[in-house]
Amino acid sequence: MTELFFAQISDIHISSLGDHHDMLSGHSADFLDQILAELGSIEDLDFVLFTGDLFDTADYGEFQRFHEAIERFSKPYYVIPGNHDRRPIDRTEGLTRRHFAQHFNPQIAARPISGDAQLGYWSRALSPKVRLIGLDSVKDADWGGLVDAIQLDWLKGELDQSEEQLVIVAIHHPLHPLAPIDADPNWRNFVCDNGAEVLAVLDACPQVKLVLTGHHHLTKVDWLGSRLHLACPSLAIYPCAYRTFRLSRQPLGEPEWQLAWQSHDATDGATIALAREVMARTWQGHGFAADFVEELTSIALGSEFDRNGTAVL
Repeated sequence: MTELFFAQISDIHISSLGDHHDMLSGHSADFLDQILAELGSIEDLDFVLFTGDLFDTADYGEFQRFHEAIERFSKPYYVIPGNHDRRPIDRTEGLTRRHFAQHFNPQIAARPISGDAQLGYWSRALSPKVRLIGLDSVKDADWGGLVDAIQLDWLKGELDQSEEQLVIVAIHHPLHPLAPIDADPNWRNFVCDNGAEVLAVLDACPQVKLVLTGHHHLTKVDWLGSRLHLACPSLAIYPCAYRTFRLSRQPLGEPEWQLAWQSHDATDGATIALAREVMARTWQGHGFAADFVEELTSIALGSEFDRNGTAVL
């Protein structure tokens, strides 16, 4: 049986500001320390995938705190950027998109030198049969997402060369709506602006079996055709969780891949209950009705299938 066992951690929001808005961001670095200690002790764990928003304001203190956590971790890890992983355009201190890519993208030398180009995308063969492609959906204008034309052309080329592999795509921004709030014009940035265009590229490549996202802070699993899209919860926001995945295939007679995923709490029950209270209070403060907020928190937690499930790919 071919197996790959890995974890996905998203939206940590390590923050120099402490807890604020709907985030327990003052606690999230401690959550990460504990999770990495637990994951590091799992003998057959192959790697950890971080799907963006490691930071909150992208200042150097937040970067140093993440570095302190990860330098004690002995397993491989891969990182894609989120919209919080670069400083705002009106600030001169903190990480730029290029700084982030220089630290976390081993393929940075092959990326454009233009100042406004996306730089955080990469491709790695995890085994002869499995490829992981990390995309960069960050733009400077706002907290929404976009995959630029240069990167889309690169993605098409990578997929053309991986027709015999199972491909996993990781991108911070979801490519399709996940919740009723996505229909609100004021919150459209939860979904990648040109998600439909990216999906069209993936639709033409049946070897792409999994798309792993973050950003929306929801625990959600959707089939789009024969491809499974899994949105990861946030470490800093209710339900304060992360995921592990086990991908396997029988060596003879069974061409299908099988995937099992499991959600794991990042902290104790009382802290998760506090995170739920903070999230509900914040969203009601934005003017949303209590029943709408209740539905949003329910989607954040996810159904049993969203949290723990299996599928044949």
